[in-house]
Amino acid sequence: MKIQLDRLNDLEIKIHNRLLAESQDKPNLTITEAAKLTDVSPSKISKLVKKMGFSGYKEYFRFLTGKELVKQKKLNSEFARIKDFIENFDESAVDYLADLIQQSGKILLFGYGPTNFCMEYFEYKLNFTLNKNVIRVSQPSLIPDLLTKDSLLLIFSVAGKFANFDPLFEEAKKHQAKSLLVMEEMNTDLSLDASEIIFLTKSHQNETLKSHEKTRTILLMFIEEVVRKLTEEDPRE
Repeated sequence: MKIQLDRLNDLEIKIHNRLLAESQDKPNLTITEAAKLTDVSPSKISKLVKKMGFSGYKEYFRFLTGKELVKQKKLNSEFARIKDFIENFDESAVDYLADLIQQSGKILLFGYGPTNFCMEYFEYKLNFTLNKNVIRVSQPSLIPDLLTKDSLLLIFSVAGKFANFDPLFEEAKKHQAKSLLVMEEMNTDLSLDASEIIFLTKSHQNETLKSHEKTRTILLMFIEEVVRKLTEEDPRE
């Protein structure tokens, strides 16, 4: 970080020097108190510290009191989405899916395009975690012949904008099988009466990206949490 004192005018230098002196005896000085001490508004203090090169008053005051500044990398939109997913993670969704898997005799995993590779990974992990019949289905046309009454049909998707899931869930209903759609992005246009849906986020990836260009990071993170939960409940020797 570059501290730019040379950009300050005479009044701003005076304010800075006063706060520097006050900070030695008042290590918890708020921006409101700082403004009152220097006879300016809090917004003036805020503009001053940003002009100097700080992200805000808290960072500026840590500098004055000699505390270590917290270094933060600027996040791009995808990292910000992942960070938001982690901070607002819904553990109940993991518990729900883990329970469904435990209650089912056969697990059918399916996803279109690159998401099917995520299902291949999920299949691999489940086969080493559970004593169950786990099948990653490569083509949707194969699903009807694989469905049984004790089946759980799990379909994963990023946005659900480029595929029609209704026929697959209708087939599950005909066979009295359970079905669940796990969506990364919120898509309010979906109206699937024959299945349940879990939305992992309320955000969207860059709308200019085509389906195969979108990341599957959040889907994989969710899969790992489900596997972890299943391992805790029913570890294999």
